[in-house]
Amino acid sequence: MKKFYILLLACLSGTVFQASANEGDTTVIVAHNNTELSWYDNYDATATFPDGSLSYRKILMEFELGKYQCEGYDPSNAGEGANQTGWCGDWDYDVHMIACTPTGDTFELGELITPYANSNFPRTPWSWKHSYWFDVTDFYSILKNDVTIRIFYSGYSGGFTGTVKFHFIEGTRARDVVGISKLWHGGYAYGDPSNPIDNNVTAITETMPSNAVSAAMRLIISGHGGDTPENCSEFCRKWYQFKINGNNVHQQDIWRDNCGNNFLYPQSGTWVYDRANWCPGDQVFPFIEKVPASVTPGQTYTVDMDFQNYTSDGGASYKVAATMFYYGSFNHATDASLEAVISPNNNETYYRQNPICGGPVVKVKNEGSNPITSIKFSYGIVGQTPMEYTWNGNIASLDELEITLDPLTSLQNASGAANQFSVSIEEVNGQADEDHFNNSQTTMFTAAPQWDGGSYRIEMKMSNKIQGLTNKVNWTISDKNGTVLFSRQGTEASTVQNPVIYQDTVNLPNGCYRLDVDASYIGFGFNFFGAFSVPGYIKAFNLNNGAQFPLPKTDLENPGLSGNFGTGFTQFFTVTGSTGIINPENQYSLSIYPNPAQDQLNVDVIGKLTEPLTITLVNVLGQAVYSTTTTKNQIHINTGSMAQGIYTLICSSDNHKKIEKVVIAH
Repeated sequence: MKKFYILLLACLSGTVFQASANEGDTTVIVAHNNTELSWYDNYDATATFPDGSLSYRKILMEFELGKYQCEGYDPSNAGEGANQTGWCGDWDYDVHMIACTPTGDTFELGELITPYANSNFPRTPWSWKHSYWFDVTDFYSILKNDVTIRIFYSGYSGGFTGTVKFHFIEGTRARDVVGISKLWHGGYAYGDPSNPIDNNVTAITETMPSNAVSAAMRLIISGHGGDTPENCSEFCRKWYQFKINGNNVHQQDIWRDNCGNNFLYPQSGTWVYDRANWCPGDQVFPFIEKVPASVTPGQTYTVDMDFQNYTSDGGASYKVAATMFYYGSFNHATDASLEAVISPNNNETYYRQNPICGGPVVKVKNEGSNPITSIKFSYGIVGQTPMEYTWNGNIASLDELEITLDPLTSLQNASGAANQFSVSIEEVNGQADEDHFNNSQTTMFTAAPQWDGGSYRIEMKMSNKIQGLTNKVNWTISDKNGTVLFSRQGTEASTVQNPVIYQDTVNLPNGCYRLDVDASYIGFGFNFFGAFSVPGYIKAFNLNNGAQFPLPKTDLENPGLSGNFGTGFTQFFTVTGSTGIINPENQYSLSIYPNPAQDQLNVDVIGKLTEPLTITLVNVLGQAVYSTTTTKNQIHINTGSMAQGIYTLICSSDNHKKIEKVVIAH
């Protein structure tokens, strides 16, 4: 069991590493520069921020996590056993960024979790670095002049470095902060009947400033420890209640249910397991709890958090950092902020969503007081004629939304890795945006791969059952408009003696397509650290020449890691050199499984069957032992009474014929 100490209170003096300004309208302050995080401790450095005389519309904290090599460590022999070389970047530790004010107070700015980052894994070599971005604009009143910036590292081994930069972007904020209060900040045991967490996270009396129009609590919370009853608090799903004046305003589960969709995979540990509001290798996203409008300016009230009742045998805890912000009025009525280009983008954060060849995806936040009902975008590859798209919908004030733009033909024709994509917001609600500065972004991107030929075989081998459950894995192929053209439902489980392999023929005209693989039923992909005695796979082949197309998100460079993709993946591709335009309405393919068969042989029709299909099973003597003509999409052949041996399965219709060797082995 990991020990837990509180190292969040006393503020120590540090060093200013670097200060730079006049980068356009952005000032960048470096507080930590490749600080080596070697053991459970506070790492402090003093940063000299701007004096607050200028207005900054946004302040972004960038935490660049990197790696260093520990002395005597061998990644191929990591561990604490006899003759092993210890740990170095191998564990998921929580890292907290804290501002220590001159008055000795502490405010937590953000939290992230280090990945299981053994350097033998393809995504986390010794040179690996990744930047995590935190919006800390609301802390602007304390991020001025000299401030000690602390990295609190809760690790019991080294291997990681931390670089902390602050990006001060000049302009008018969405709204001003007229008051800020620290509520709770520390680690609290959970489930101790002699000292319940609610006895430590107690009600606090606050007063709404007279010039405030709204208030919200920003809560960073993560669960840790592993007790006997439910493996709390890391792996148990519990809730808290946000209370004002003793009344429950909102109940929130302390949980992340998408760790198997982590952008950073595969990792050298249990990265797919969902956890108490965190995932290895990702940042901890705060909860925002709004104070009800019934609390008025000048009013005194109480704010509290109550936790779900639970009894632990020890070791369970939550780390909590809660800050109350009081806001003035919005500075803009209509303000759409382009927060991110999700695709096309080479940034590692969006690894699962890239590359693409269809519709770009952007994230927009409403930073004005009015709802946003329409946005006109201009976008395209830099150097080419842009296209326009008008989105219609509703984004409430302070809400965010991912928007998929119309497919961009030039993305389908792009090639290579040195491409630039640009997007800008031209109008909001039919008029010019009040703050145009946050309306544009440009990204570097790699083009989607090209698959030649137009005729393909998608081959999927199912894994064995795990804990009595079939590891259901499904795939679909869709066109650029999202219409599903082909699909396969993987509902069978392999055994060592009887592997289940689906083979589906897919014919596509030239264009842009996406292959989506869904393994969310269990979330272990086709392979996960020996969980499956019979690992599965999915592969794509060119039927014209038998060549296999790379699927980097499941191939993973190392055969031992193949299929370790968690809840699924998406692969965009463009078809070139197709022999003709094929109407999916009149097209189907067949899947024959299991092969070898024991008691039953299945024939699945994938697509729309518009004509009768004759299915004949012939033995080695040329005798038909089974024959039927049908228009059904699923045919089940009872093979239990048939002699063991090799058979020929003939599936034929007016426009389609397939011959397959089948083995019957009881």
